[in-house]
Amino acid sequence: MSTDGSAQSPQWSDLADDLLGMVHLRLASPRDRLRLTAVCKAWRTAVSRLPAPPPTPLLLLMQCARLHKTKRLCGPDDCWVMRVPDKAEGKLFVGSHGGGWVAALDWSTLLIVNLFSGAEVVVSPVSSPNPIQTVEFKKVIFSEDPASSSCILAAINHRRSYIALCKVGGHESGWTVEEMHDKSIIDISFCNGELYGLMQPNELYGLMHPNEELIKFKINMKVDGTPVIASRHPLAVERRHGRERWAGHLIELHGKPSMAIHDWWLPNRRSFYKVFTLVDTDNDMAYKYKWAEVLNFGDHALFFGPYSSKAVHVTVDMHHGWKRNHIYYSIENLWPTNKLPDDAVHFVTMDNSEHMYCREDPSVGDGVERTGYYVTGCNHRPMWLCPPLL
Repeated sequence: MSTDGSAQSPQWSDLADDLLGMVHLRLASPRDRLRLTAVCKAWRTAVSRLPAPPPTPLLLLMQCARLHKTKRLCGPDDCWVMRVPDKAEGKLFVGSHGGGWVAALDWSTLLIVNLFSGAEVVVSPVSSPNPIQTVEFKKVIFSEDPASSSCILAAINHRRSYIALCKVGGHESGWTVEEMHDKSIIDISFCNGELYGLMQPNELYGLMHPNEELIKFKINMKVDGTPVIASRHPLAVERRHGRERWAGHLIELHGKPSMAIHDWWLPNRRSFYKVFTLVDTDNDMAYKYKWAEVLNFGDHALFFGPYSSKAVHVTVDMHHGWKRNHIYYSIENLWPTNKLPDDAVHFVTMDNSEHMYCREDPSVGDGVERTGYYVTGCNHRPMWLCPPLL
């Protein structure tokens, strides 16, 4: 009651912490979470005491022709501009790790930097005996958080002909290289701390080796701490039925190596992704493993792209958020156009008839939903980036 005896309207600042926490957990967008804390001091204080929702990936759009300091970050249905740290300006991003870390590349150096905090970790330069240059790197992956001194970087080059390894911390020996010779590297991934590679035989040797070959690499450390591939272990994997295709992505899903293939699986349908995981055959035949199709990702959503792919835990019932058992993928270098598909549900206009638009794939009745993020033109590159806790 007020001093004059009239009823006093409740104040938003008096909202109970548990109710505020329910709202906070259901906000998928980092920008919405920041807006929540900006309402009043009481809310900002309360949110600081609440457990933060697990971060989920955003699609980072990078300009290639003019490497500006500003980039675009896109969520499920919104987009905003962010400024990157000075040290990342003018560089291309060729990999990411949770918490906002990226592998940033220019003509002479590779930089590991956090786009949100500005923190940087030291990476060894390429030493003269190695026949590589970091500018050749197409993709860089991380064995763990790059802030850890035990983090190993693994890279593949544009020709997909070798894997390069380096340990963060600036070891003098720099990078070590493993040439693949008769195979092309489709993708690489760390799974349970071990490095796997998905291989495709080069055309010259195509009749000699099966497609979708999975190799497990044993990594040893030199005396100075530099990682080196000590041996390769091709896994005895039974070949799938149907056409052999270049497998697009290799990820860890539920603790197992898993691959995603984008293909025309059904007649009179657009191409779409299927996901296969490595399982034991449980028999005494020549093949110990086989690729089994996965139709239930549990509480995860899958994100596929040319520079970063991952399985991510998704909180249920997030407002305008990512959905469980859903595949999200990015495709770049489409023909520039100002005419977007009629079923585009979200789009961002950049410049020179270049756009990023989102389109849901038609359901194929397998219980998995799929959504594509398409980038037209050749001046912008998409990469999935998982921000820090906000």
